[in-house]
Amino acid sequence: METIINIDGVAYTFVTQDEVTTLKVLAETTESKDTKPKKVDLPSAWIITRKNGVPLFALKPGKDDSAFRIITAEKLYAEKGQWFEPLARYYRELIWLNPETMQAGTDSNTAYKHVTWQELIDFAVVDRFSFTFHSGLPGDWKFQSAGGDEFLMVFMEDKPYWADGIGQVPFAVNTYRKYLRETKQVDLAIKMAGETGVKWGDGKAYTGAEKGPKDVYDNFIILRGILWAKENCKLVVKKDTVYDKGIPHVIELTEAPYVPVSNAKLVNSISQGDMDQYGTWNK
Repeated sequence: METIINIDGVAYTFVTQDEVTTLKVLAETTESKDTKPKKVDLPSAWIITRKNGVPLFALKPGKDDSAFRIITAEKLYAEKGQWFEPLARYYRELIWLNPETMQAGTDSNTAYKHVTWQELIDFAVVDRFSFTFHSGLPGDWKFQSAGGDEFLMVFMEDKPYWADGIGQVPFAVNTYRKYLRETKQVDLAIKMAGETGVKWGDGKAYTGAEKGPKDVYDNFIILRGILWAKENCKLVVKKDTVYDKGIPHVIELTEAPYVPVSNAKLVNSISQGDMDQYGTWNK
């Protein structure tokens, strides 16, 4: 199978055979006495493939990276590479996406669980106990059939993501709403939810998040979920009367229902302004 990928205005042909993908280089006829090896122009790109070798997308390498690589998505995931949060660590720009990704049944299509943003939101706005977001439990979106369905990657309408990254959104939304109901203060709820995300966002019960850099995509996606919830989940305070041995007592009830406004904060990457204002890892 051949795949043509345009990189920096040049069309490169990649051949996939026996689950291995290589760059096709055309032979050039020269005089027999010409023994000097010819220079091969390699693209400045990382070609990301399935395990079966089918190219999925390409990334622009960073200034200190190897200029040309062909690696599996699993290898890129192990290296913590990402292409969807420009301000986060390990970012590399997405420069090509296999055009067959949206064609049902193709190898590039079935590499992903295809999910809409609204389907993600519908899962995220269900009230859940905090412990249910631990790995493998009902709130763990990446393992649920209505969510990531145990795929490594999900395709969110027009762009691929790591499933565990998008899986942070329901946790973030639920945690923000919890703190909003408890504190009745938007900014404090954002701060507390962000701090909780940095500490527990990897879903590991009792042990907390692994030590290491905090400016990673998980925490940026958590912030996306929090800021989306800030716009789309409103604080409602009600008073009710209860009776204890015939004596009336007024109690206050707080809710944070989903009131759709905009999905921009969820769909778009974290801006510099939002990171400076709300990025807990920067404090």
